[in-house]
Amino acid sequence: MDTRNQQRPPAYGTNPDEHEEKLGLGAWIRRNSWLLARLFVVIVFTFGASTTAANFSYGLHGEPVTLSIEQLNRGELPAGTQLGDYVEVTGTPDFGSNPERPRIAVASRYEASYYYFALKETGSNLLIQTAQLPPDVTNTGERVWRGKLANVGTVIFHNTTQSGLETAGLPQDASVPVIETGDTPEYYRQIFPAYSTIIGLWVLSIAWLVWKKNKPILGL
Repeated sequence: MDTRNQQRPPAYGTNPDEHEEKLGLGAWIRRNSWLLARLFVVIVFTFGASTTAANFSYGLHGEPVTLSIEQLNRGELPAGTQLGDYVEVTGTPDFGSNPERPRIAVASRYEASYYYFALKETGSNLLIQTAQLPPDVTNTGERVWRGKLANVGTVIFHNTTQSGLETAGLPQDASVPVIETGDTPEYYRQIFPAYSTIIGLWVLSIAWLVWKKNKPILGL
């Protein structure tokens, strides 16, 4: 007499591939689609908040760091000064000797234009950047230039800027300091409400993710 267990195993008559599919990545994504959707929203707002936080911090700067003409001509910066700081320098714009073809580099892309020129006091050791509107070549007096500290290697539209600097005969070395006069703390403080909104939405997206997790938006 055959005394072996005649019961069918649990998987008998089932498709093994079906079991594999339930444990696969595709099945997991389908089970957690709303969790992933909420996570994507958090990632989007996290990217915006990270950029906003840097600008928000810059907007809190007080008085600018004064850059010395002597130090700049030696290739130095004041102790503790780094890229992104709010700085100022006093100098005379050097637009060249030909008013018909001023010594100004232009970098334009996406309907945005940036202009670069040197100062007579610092020559090729510093560049001034202005945005959108070209500098007034008739205003050749000494003045104070304030803005965010960058260098030729970090400015926007790098390749286009290099071409513009070469055409204008301005220095192209990546380490040459640039003062971005369009980026001042005063400008960023004007748009603090928009920055606060972005950071607030980021916080709410995280709270939404933790609270709802994988629940459907419509509760279905």
